[in-house]
Amino acid sequence: MGRPWREEYNGGIYHVISRGNNKEYIFKESIDKGYFIKLLKEYSEAMGYRGYGYILMSNHYHVIIQIFDRMLQEIMHRINNNYSKYFNYKYNLVGHLFQNR
Repeated sequence: MGRPWREEYNGGIYHVISRGNNKEYIFKESIDKGYFIKLLKEYSEAMGYRGYGYILMSNHYHVIIQIFDRMLQEIMHRINNNYSKYFNYKYNLVGHLFQNR
């Protein structure tokens, strides 16, 4: 049986954590962190959420965001998917970058 859906509220503020699959690094160089921050800013405007803060560690990240018109799942899927494609292409990898929820 799958996980139950997270309850989300318009205007809700959420602490999101995502870790690398098998606790592997998701940021190998500082430029990788810069690209992730760029995605956070770009999607903030495109998807209408407000970011309050973030911490990027080598193998995981924490993000505090407030959602409005889009679901949190949709926002994080878009960010993580785009970053995974960048990371896998850059380091010539395949497969999952992030661990399951």
